[in-house]
Amino acid sequence: MTGRRYALFLGCNVPVRNLGYELAARRVAAALEIELVDLPGFRCCGYPLKALDSYAALLVAAHNLCQAEAAGLPIVTLCNACSGTLTEADLELKEDADLRKRVNGDLARVGLRYQGTTRVQHFLRVLDSSPGRQEIRRRVSRPLDSLQIAVHYGCHYFRPTRVYHRYGVDPREDAEAPEALDRLVTATGAASISYEGKNDCCGGGLMGLRPDLAREQAGRKVREAQRAGADALLVACPTCGLNFSNSQPDDQELTILYFPQLLGLALGLDPDELGLELNQISADRVREKLGV
Repeated sequence: MTGRRYALFLGCNVPVRNLGYELAARRVAAALEIELVDLPGFRCCGYPLKALDSYAALLVAAHNLCQAEAAGLPIVTLCNACSGTLTEADLELKEDADLRKRVNGDLARVGLRYQGTTRVQHFLRVLDSSPGRQEIRRRVSRPLDSLQIAVHYGCHYFRPTRVYHRYGVDPREDAEAPEALDRLVTATGAASISYEGKNDCCGGGLMGLRPDLAREQAGRKVREAQRAGADALLVACPTCGLNFSNSQPDDQELTILYFPQLLGLALGLDPDELGLELNQISADRVREKLGV
């Protein structure tokens, strides 16, 4: 994967509430010789605006796409919602000439013009690509074969499905039975285990309206993962990670890990480099099983 460069789009949650996720992603990228470039012009992806003003959300997303185009770089995201919002905006603007003309008219006020020359990918998809998986397997120096991992993708990782398929994501990838996180876990030597409700929503979409229901849904998934014997619940979405961390059973907590943290452990990186101590839920159980 040597020489691959991406503009890192952090979004709003990751740099404020998921610092361990960001730190681990940066360290893993460096270990795999992937360069992540910070662009000062990036803003919110626009997702929070979509329900109120879809055009305003599109305009905000287009502003971000223009930043990457100006740098000549594809975009890599850590957030499912950011990935979906930017991907959908890029696709809409590429396919609809009238909409593109309107957006460019507004972008011209701040000296920008969307040209359609960048691409958007979730960091998980970068690592799950064929060269990515091969490089990971080659570089694993601390096999995690003592761990049992329950994975959680999050609703927006592959939705809207029609958007991702039209955008060129492998049509064999199934929103109802995704496999990318499972493959990543297997590459580290750990076991990806099945559990009841594996593909259910974490409840994060309810956090602003019914936090009690959000916690109930997330807590149910945590308990099912525990019943299946999980040492940790592995996530690819910052909102899901927060919801699971805030919805733990009273009697026994379950470690919540972001996927670059697990991968970094398998690559032999020091746990302190991966921000494990910044997670809300202690990773001591995982560290004890690995002896690190």
